[in-house]
Amino acid sequence: MEGAYHPGYLEDQGADAPVFTEEEMRVVNSPIDFVGLNLYAPTYIRHDPESRRGWTHLPCDEDYPRLTMPWLYIGPSTLYWGPRHVSDAWKVPAIYITENGCAYPDRPDASNEIWDTARVMYLQQHLVAAHRAISEGVPIEGYFAWSLMDNFEWAFGYTRRFGLCYVNYETQERIPKLSAKFYRDIILRNAIGGKLPA
Repeated sequence: MEGAYHPGYLEDQGADAPVFTEEEMRVVNSPIDFVGLNLYAPTYIRHDPESRRGWTHLPCDEDYPRLTMPWLYIGPSTLYWGPRHVSDAWKVPAIYITENGCAYPDRPDASNEIWDTARVMYLQQHLVAAHRAISEGVPIEGYFAWSLMDNFEWAFGYTRRFGLCYVNYETQERIPKLSAKFYRDIILRNAIGGKLPA
């Protein structure tokens, strides 16, 4: 997304850019204990010598794989490059992936099971990328899947399900999905590989 998410944002705002006092800058410049990153989808940048900054945003087209949200493009390497760039640039002592997950049209089958295999694939591949970063010395100290349960998703309301546990909005029943069992087993084994849970 070009706009508020690119490095030249303040410069582009001109007179509308926020102004910070010396005291505010001193506070902002204080050492930090950790950085939390909400990482979902990739943003692609390409070299562009014709651009003022030397780069331009490369949009994902309509055929790029995504999961039920217009912005949720699949890009597991986000969990490698995001933390790595933060670590390289800011030399932070710890990084936490505070949100990562995907929406999927989960529905219980006749046995009240939810087979959200696309979410399992999403989680597995993103965790593999995070593991790669950790193995190269990036200080990722924690990972939080979004979200524990299906919930109200901003403008989409209750029509998009991010949860590892299915919520029946009429009865409030909670049902662990395949992804919940998969994530549980990763935590128990402290390893990403292995067979899918029964």
